[in-house]
Amino acid sequence: MSMSSVSSPLWSPDKQGFVCHWMVSGPALSEIEGDVGPGDQFKVETRLREAVVLRARLPFAPPMPGAVDSRLGLPWRFAGGRDGAFVNLSDFYASLCRVRFDAATVLIAPRAMRLKAALWSYAAVDVWLNGARVGGIDAPCYKPMRRLALTLELREGPNALYLACETLGARDTRSVVGLQLLDREAGIRVALPDGGCAQAVWNALAFLEGVEPRAERLRFPSPAPEGTTIAWEGGFEPDYAKAVVPPPRTDVSGLWEAALDPGECWVTIRVPAARGGLLRRIEITEHVRPRCLRPVPSYEDNLRGILERVAAVESLNRGGEFGFAISNILARRALGFSGKRDKELMWETLSLIERRVDCADFLVCGLIRYARSYPVNTALGAGIERALTGFRYWMDMEGSDGMCFWSENHALMFYSCAMFAGEMYPGARVPRAGMSGVQLRAWGRERVLEWLEDVEKWGFEEFLSGVYMCLTFIALLNLIDFAEADIARRAEALADRLLAQLALHTWRGGFIAPMGRVYRSVLYPFAQGVMSLINLIDPSQPYDFGEGWLGFYANSRYRLPEGLKARIDAPVSANYTTGNARVVLEKRADWCLTSVQIPREPFARWRADGPGAAFQARVKAQNEGFHGTTDFHPGRAGYQQHLWYAALDGEAILFANHPGAASEEGDMRPGYWHGNGVFPALKQRGGLLGMIYRIPEAQPLHYIHLYAPECRFDGFEAEGCWLFARKQAGFIGFWSSAPSAPFNGVNFHCERRVYGDEIAALCVCGGREFADMDHFMAHCRALAPEYRPREGLLRAGDFQMTYGEETA
Repeated sequence: MSMSSVSSPLWSPDKQGFVCHWMVSGPALSEIEGDVGPGDQFKVETRLREAVVLRARLPFAPPMPGAVDSRLGLPWRFAGGRDGAFVNLSDFYASLCRVRFDAATVLIAPRAMRLKAALWSYAAVDVWLNGARVGGIDAPCYKPMRRLALTLELREGPNALYLACETLGARDTRSVVGLQLLDREAGIRVALPDGGCAQAVWNALAFLEGVEPRAERLRFPSPAPEGTTIAWEGGFEPDYAKAVVPPPRTDVSGLWEAALDPGECWVTIRVPAARGGLLRRIEITEHVRPRCLRPVPSYEDNLRGILERVAAVESLNRGGEFGFAISNILARRALGFSGKRDKELMWETLSLIERRVDCADFLVCGLIRYARSYPVNTALGAGIERALTGFRYWMDMEGSDGMCFWSENHALMFYSCAMFAGEMYPGARVPRAGMSGVQLRAWGRERVLEWLEDVEKWGFEEFLSGVYMCLTFIALLNLIDFAEADIARRAEALADRLLAQLALHTWRGGFIAPMGRVYRSVLYPFAQGVMSLINLIDPSQPYDFGEGWLGFYANSRYRLPEGLKARIDAPVSANYTTGNARVVLEKRADWCLTSVQIPREPFARWRADGPGAAFQARVKAQNEGFHGTTDFHPGRAGYQQHLWYAALDGEAILFANHPGAASEEGDMRPGYWHGNGVFPALKQRGGLLGMIYRIPEAQPLHYIHLYAPECRFDGFEAEGCWLFARKQAGFIGFWSSAPSAPFNGVNFHCERRVYGDEIAALCVCGGREFADMDHFMAHCRALAPEYRPREGLLRAGDFQMTYGEETA
């Protein structure tokens, strides 16, 4: 478009001043060039991120978007909309790579001005305004997001803004950039730099933002534009071979509505515009239902059914360019057959191990189980030996890759796999370790013992994780089945402890627990990965595929301990510690409330420094520095921690978080619903939970939001600063210091936002002691909650807490 005049549609920045309408190009991926040099994984990745800035600097202003491709040789497309505070092209990269992407927009100023702004990014960024470089962020980072203060010299009328971005692709990679205009009264409007597609984008956004699922129909705000299509999906497809096949699309041009498919959970609407089309994904919340087996099978029949479901998947879909087949192969062998492609899949497994893709340690665990359980021919045996002796078992060993070594489940896998590989090939040379097999076994064994001792003393760091407890469990199974007697005994005791904690937090068909690390499945307690283990314990509970890791259990000698089902069924008032977390649980007949206390009372933390510090303690410190897994303090940057749930059954839940991402686009940790950008203060006493958020300037999003799926409750009401929910004989009340406002994103009638820099809230649970909703609401009002920001004091009835108060 001509920068001298503007005739295309104009948008305003969002409520917080973010520019939400961009043209983007990329990401463009390329290999890391040259030798990355020696050092452990943290140092290598830090060095590579710092080196990115040398490549990000542009010698001249890049051309603004138009009909031609970008400087990256890739086409331009539109990104943004109502919830587009950031350009978010985040993705997961199993191997190290260089990632480049660009974003461009036009700021329309009513007069010449100096405009204060904030640039937010995890990537290195060059900022170009009207053809001149005006600043940038020197190097990318993993977290927290960086903020750069800018003063933009705007001329009257259109101002061309171009962001050239670059980062390191390593596992979950934050390809994120955003621009926040700090003077809300400046009257800035936003236009697209490619005027040829601006009107089409405006029309497509207006249509997509008006789409709503209602009464088993997908309602459109106007007749669907020509070329509009929809595609239905049933949710996550565990089979990689099926997942890579795109779902069929149905043309709905000219229609006012489309019928909802009762068997599908997701619908994607695509409207042609901006050389590629605009998309909106909607999840039909009420279609996501628990999967239960009726009549309830016996333990033996249920186990066989579990293994048959795992065996039926050719290769596990992990959302990338390849599948992980080892657990499926193990299940098939245990059931007495092999799949048509299992020989090929086994060689693919060896190739992925030799490439050292992220999570290759999962495959090594399975390969060791396979090699120690079943006969292999000469060729496969040689391939297994080559893969295991050529593997990189720790981040300071020779080589570079994108593997994650340091988290709790990964650490145990690397240690135990080193011990077993060295035991299997004692006379072999392990070149990346610079050791013999005998030495590698000793190295791994020492660290396995440290890991066991650490968890025995402190508890699990990735406590109650709906995903990672499954992986820790299978690593323990390998120790139980193949390690020396003392190690096997201790591993079995920890497996018992892990399952006992999962049972403790199972309530009315869902897993209701705060968690050390989570993903989006936190929205559905009945469908978290650990439900595969819980269903193994109690076949009456809903089941989840759980990534098929129970294929490892198929030929294990481990047997479930007695009493687990009784722990599921019994009411509980519990207060216990695990890792750095203090967990409070109230599990009653009609409601369940559980949380992490922030901060917890003073305690003697594990030491990671000094001459007596164990190797595993130092690894935990590295993990905490990188992930911040359970270092709970108010105001500290969060990661993947889930802090609390209130529940009336496994479907009817409520929780709040400070989002780590502005939308559900991209692969972010913390994300929109899973994890927290910043920790609040949290204090639970019985059925009352108080929380205080102070969101600092270093955090871009100044609101918290509440997940409260109205379709899961029998009654739901909003009244001033209160929300009330009822199901059967249980009640939840939620008060916030500012009123909440509904927001429909991916899910409809599920989200409420509370905006502010400092926000207090109170959650109240009750049951059949209240005759009806009116009596419960009157009880909540009588608590008369109030928050005094100057004192950081939240008070409700005889409950009170202050920000930073130590919790017991």
